Amino acid sequence: MSSKTLWIRGQELWVFRTHLVLTGQRIWPAAKVLALYLVENPDILQSAGSVLELGAGPGLPGLVAAKLAPQPDRVVLTDNKDLVLDLLDKNIVKNFDNGDPMADKPRCCHLEWGKGVTDFRDQYGGFDVILASDVIYHRPDIPLLLQTARDLLNDKPSSVLLLSYNDRAKIFQQTVKETAQECGLEWTDIPFRELLPNFSQLVHPDEVRHLHLMVFMKGVS
Repeated sequence: MSSKTLWIRGQELWVFRTHLVLTGQRIWPAAKVLALYLVENPDILQSAGSVLELGAGPGLPGLVAAKLAPQPDRVVLTDNKDLVLDLLDKNIVKNFDNGDPMADKPRCCHLEWGKGVTDFRDQYGGFDVILASDVIYHRPDIPLLLQTARDLLNDKPSSVLLLSYNDRAKIFQQTVKETAQECGLEWTDIPFRELLPNFSQLVHPDEVRHLHLMVFMKGVS
């Protein structure tokens, strides 16, 4: 296990990670791009009463969101693997305890897409902003991800899902958009290369050649 230090608007952020490919414990380029987008657009979080990260892995976007949000304790980071949740807990403690175990800090908990979503919402409520980065590896996961996000999004017009993913095989983009429509979500592609001119300081351009950054909102009934 190693740690990476980032500076977010003058605040030091430590992220423990491993270099294992299959455990969700790495910081992927899509997570860095989404985190940078949040840093450059803090108003998204300033107006959000609650934030959720799905498939958080080490939790970089969620940790950044908690640093920028007015209420860090209203940020919830989720994953479905116990090893990853242990890593998330370490990252939360490292970045938010400051010697005070009662300090406001985000929470991490178990969530498997498509399972127990109603119970999860009953416990944690709905969310104004949902984050997900590099969580699409298999086509059957797409409807589970998008339907879970829709079920957990609040009904406010400003409530959004921000999704960044690397379509390495160039086979998922159309499925994502078709599935979003089936789930009652509207979407917009975010041209992050134009909006985030400094992204290459975090990731090599070749790493994000097939990366998509999208925003989803509930469609008008």
